[in-house]
Amino acid sequence: MDVKSSDSQVAPVLLDPSDERWVAFVASKPEASIFHHPAWMNLLHKCYHYRPFVITVCNTDGRVAAGLPMMEVNSWLTGRRWVSLPFSDYCAPLYDDSKALNQLTGALASLYRDSKSPRIEVRWSLPGRPDIHSSSNYVLHTVGLGSDVDLVAKGFKRTHRQNIRTAKKRGVCIKWGDQPEDLRLFYRLHLETRRRHGVPVQPWRFFELLGRGIIEQGLGFLLLAYGDSQCLAAGLFLHWQRTLTYKYAASSDGSQVYRPNNLLTWEAMRWGCENGYTQLDLGRADLSNAGLRRFKRGWGAEESPLTYSTLSAKPPRSTDGRLMSIMQATILKSPVWVCRAAGELLYRHFG
Repeated sequence: MDVKSSDSQVAPVLLDPSDERWVAFVASKPEASIFHHPAWMNLLHKCYHYRPFVITVCNTDGRVAAGLPMMEVNSWLTGRRWVSLPFSDYCAPLYDDSKALNQLTGALASLYRDSKSPRIEVRWSLPGRPDIHSSSNYVLHTVGLGSDVDLVAKGFKRTHRQNIRTAKKRGVCIKWGDQPEDLRLFYRLHLETRRRHGVPVQPWRFFELLGRGIIEQGLGFLLLAYGDSQCLAAGLFLHWQRTLTYKYAASSDGSQVYRPNNLLTWEAMRWGCENGYTQLDLGRADLSNAGLRRFKRGWGAEESPLTYSTLSAKPPRSTDGRLMSIMQATILKSPVWVCRAAGELLYRHFG
């Protein structure tokens, strides 16, 4: 579907994520991550019923020159908006050159002005212009990987190296979660973890679909940390192109004495090095969360500002924490099923 644009010499073209033009373009970009892959958008569409599409600008020969995955969130609670992408810490535009990026940015502005969406949220920095509001409340942490595993380990802080040794001394072992029951086990730990933090958990259907559409397609894996015959922690990793993404972490209450997460993270990094990945994405952290930021930097991670861009009538406000505060207090004082029920009912509205 072509949309006329008075802002750019090239009219935007909205593609289905499975369109061969987009698939070929994104596969040609080493900097692309799992969030650019059609499988990720398909997962969000199937679970939360968001409408998926890709905003592109094309060359005269029809080849994509720049593009940005997008989903339409239509919620009675949070309104209608376009988001790139829900439940993804970031999703950078992909482009051939600065001219193509500027054309893509102009296309977004044109679509917004034509009221295709009352609000467009891009979880990355776009070129500055009057109709784009920028905010930076997070930082992103990435660890450089390479073929020399020992060299990567030298970048760890002493505490992290000690915790890895502690986990080994206490008999922690890491297993690949390659059975359906392993994903169920991860979900139980994930539910416990989210409940301890007072936040809703994703619906089980999300992870069920993730198992079939991501892990079974060779785009992710699950690691389980065992000690004393008990599963102490689990990590769910996604990967594509050159980036290994640590997407979800879970652990049992009281497992910290074994330091299972440290060994689990190290094993994932070793796998990444041995399989040609050049970057481990540890995800975002709130600027105010000094402890989490320090933990991630301890892996030798580079910390960089994470800027979001929004096209809307007014600049984005700081997140109103009132609802989350009420929800957190309720979940912390309630049985674990309340955490799960809250996720089933509300999660899709906050993508």
